[in-house]
Amino acid sequence: MSSSMATDCVVVVPARCTARELDLLGRAFCTFGPKLARAARIEVGTDATRIPHARAYLVLGEAQAHALGRDLPAEVMHQAHIVLADTPAEVLAGGAGKRRLWIALRNLRRALAAAGN
Repeated sequence: MSSSMATDCVVVVPARCTARELDLLGRAFCTFGPKLARAARIEVGTDATRIPHARAYLVLGEAQAHALGRDLPAEVMHQAHIVLADTPAEVLAGGAGKRRLWIALRNLRRALAAAGN
């Protein structure tokens, strides 16, 4: 990674998440350790949002994944570890969404641990 990629992890969330959705994410991130708990959280909506360069991304929702693809240079996308999960609303809707979030968080934690070595 280039030295301009100082951020370990960025979480890309939909704009206007509810307090309940943000609380769920906060608790889940804390469970998976300090790198995820301290990860930058970027809300992506209809406004133009600059997504910082990072070693890893957790992207919550397909619309946010498309925004990430539009915003980041191809080189950064190629070098970064990108994990896609359901939107927070979908996670709260049922057990399948929660399982997919846990799997995504485990994959991201492993990638961050491997990058730290």
